[in-house]
Amino acid sequence: MPHLLLFGKLPRLGRVKTRLVPPLSPEQSLRLYRAFLDDQLAFVRGFTDRAHVGWWTDEQLQPAERAALSIGGIDLHLQGPGDLGTRMSRAFEQTCGGDSGAAVIVGADSPTLPSTHVGEAFAVLQRGAPAVIAPADDGGYVLVGLNEPRPELFENVPWGEADVAAATRRRAAAIGIELVEISPWYDVDEMTSLRRLQDDLATPAGARRAPATARCLLDLGLPGVL
Repeated sequence: MPHLLLFGKLPRLGRVKTRLVPPLSPEQSLRLYRAFLDDQLAFVRGFTDRAHVGWWTDEQLQPAERAALSIGGIDLHLQGPGDLGTRMSRAFEQTCGGDSGAAVIVGADSPTLPSTHVGEAFAVLQRGAPAVIAPADDGGYVLVGLNEPRPELFENVPWGEADVAAATRRRAAAIGIELVEISPWYDVDEMTSLRRLQDDLATPAGARRAPATARCLLDLGLPGVL
């Protein structure tokens, strides 16, 4: 059975969605990220009949944090030290390859990512492609999957900059890995993408996909701010 891994920080004040401050306050950005995380935990849990699902956190959960989050049925793991590429490589090394099958990583910053993207990524890997990504509108990617660990794919990539996907394409070409790309989506990191999120959540399908985020935007009065 394949693995679906959620990469996301613990929701702690001053450590999440900092690029949205201002116009959001640190407290508002924390509440918004917490809603993203709630929706993404529910999202990956929806795949438990098709995949092993896990949340890879940046730090150990405290008892109060564990009690506040809905993590039933989701395995918990620590990402460990290093840059994002090192941490993702570690997760792939522990989950995919051989009898373990493929693994796909999604992030907490894409609360409206369609389930069809994950299904398509697994289908691409099942057909034998070694690697798959769904590019993000900001130059990164919202999903990455492998059939077996390939740490060299994540070397010399400028994590956090605007050309992460392009650099990954170059790495794949340089080391001879076929990298299949599926339809792009978006992360919510700044005001333009937050406005797009608001528009998505105004639709019935968007509200069903990310109900916690939709409620949070209304509770915070963000439609009037945006």
